[in-house]
Amino acid sequence: MDPLSNLRKNDYFCGVYKIRYEMKKILLTIAALLVTALSFAKVADELNPKYGKGAVPQDENGTVYFTQTADIPQGISEEQCYAILLNWAKGRFAQPYAQSGRILNEDADAKRFIFHVDQKIVFKSSAFSVDESRITYNFSATIKDGKYTLKMTDIKYRYEEGREGSKTFPAEDWITDKEAYNKKGSKFLKSTGKFRVKTIDLKEILFMTAADAVSANN
Repeated sequence: MDPLSNLRKNDYFCGVYKIRYEMKKILLTIAALLVTALSFAKVADELNPKYGKGAVPQDENGTVYFTQTADIPQGISEEQCYAILLNWAKGRFAQPYAQSGRILNEDADAKRFIFHVDQKIVFKSSAFSVDESRITYNFSATIKDGKYTLKMTDIKYRYEEGREGSKTFPAEDWITDKEAYNKKGSKFLKSTGKFRVKTIDLKEILFMTAADAVSANN
């Protein structure tokens, strides 16, 4: 092979190497940015009062619960409010993500119902893996004295279901101030903090969409 051909060949391989090197730098930069973004998101969660200390209430027995009470809008009777919320719940908990939403109690005279719900919460998902858990809870609505009260109780998790080392645990052992924070109380624990964040997010979605259903019929 003549010297000119060797030179061109060397130039070709140098060019390929340079392209690969630059691509590697770009990929590493993207990975670093993603890690940084996730770190900032985690810190933001810890600093957000919505998830902060006191955000997970417990009753006198230590049981975790979430509740919200609101006035029934003018022009809607208690009976109508009950029917609206019951229809909302039947539609909401019949969705694919609530695989076993079922009525535990339905009392039109007392204007109160309870649903037991089993659904999925996803912490992180990518093309290669997913970090998720099953969450079960009871959701109730009570209409009384011109108000309606929504409540989320009996919260439990089934983490990594179907895998070796899967765990089942109640909210009291996992998302309270005592369990979700480190010993100094300065930041979330990696294992429990994500459950606290996603449970509070779910509670807010449930209460908000139920309230929207009532308001929309005013």
